[in-house]
Amino acid sequence: MPLSGCAIGQSQAATPPGQVDPSNPLDVGTQVTQSQWGPVGPADRLMLVKVALAGSWELPSGEMAQTMTSNPSVRLAGQHLIQGHTMLNKMNVQIAQQLGVTLPTKPLPEQQGFLTNMQQQRPGIDFDRAFVGPLRDQHGSVYQLLSQVRTGTRNSLIRDFANQCMATVLDHITVLEQTGLVNYSALNSPTAPPVTPVTTAAQITSNNNSSIGVFIIAALMAGLAILVPILRRGGSSGKRRAGSAIPE
Repeated sequence: MPLSGCAIGQSQAATPPGQVDPSNPLDVGTQVTQSQWGPVGPADRLMLVKVALAGSWELPSGEMAQTMTSNPSVRLAGQHLIQGHTMLNKMNVQIAQQLGVTLPTKPLPEQQGFLTNMQQQRPGIDFDRAFVGPLRDQHGSVYQLLSQVRTGTRNSLIRDFANQCMATVLDHITVLEQTGLVNYSALNSPTAPPVTPVTTAAQITSNNNSSIGVFIIAALMAGLAILVPILRRGGSSGKRRAGSAIPE
């Protein structure tokens, strides 16, 4: 007998192509909207969303560090997180309103997991390691996104905000590393971009010569296009004059 309405064995319906999944704050769509500061593309929206998500868990992490550690450098790193994300959150909300971008108000499950893990640690070195590790890793990831958006955005508001975000995130990376607790071997290794062939001097000379040759040929053809009709008209006039000189 069939089970009407039974959800067992059924998968959740996928979001139709071209539509945004409202349950996923990282799904910012593909459309480009217009504003007085320039176009707002997917990467621009994702940057604002990522900054909001970072503040939603990194600021509480900094607050925890004020009571869960006896290490002055860890406490100082926490203070930088509080100050930095308080400022960025305020700027982010204003810019998102101006550009019509909806911001998330709570951490992602992974980020909430970082907070929960910190709360479960004993005050002292256990908390310090649980604090520094994920924060240093996550700051590195968001810095990469910020630099990519800053490099290519066409929106002046996003460009200026990316500058501020990059300065703040780099400050946070620095104070986290100054705790001496960063496990660098656990960080993602940087990857080199694909090898780009180096243009030799001979190739540059050859390309320049080719360009000059093309220019000369084009100039000659243009000159011939002007000269040939003139010569034809001159030849026709000469024949008519020669014909008129023949005696009757």
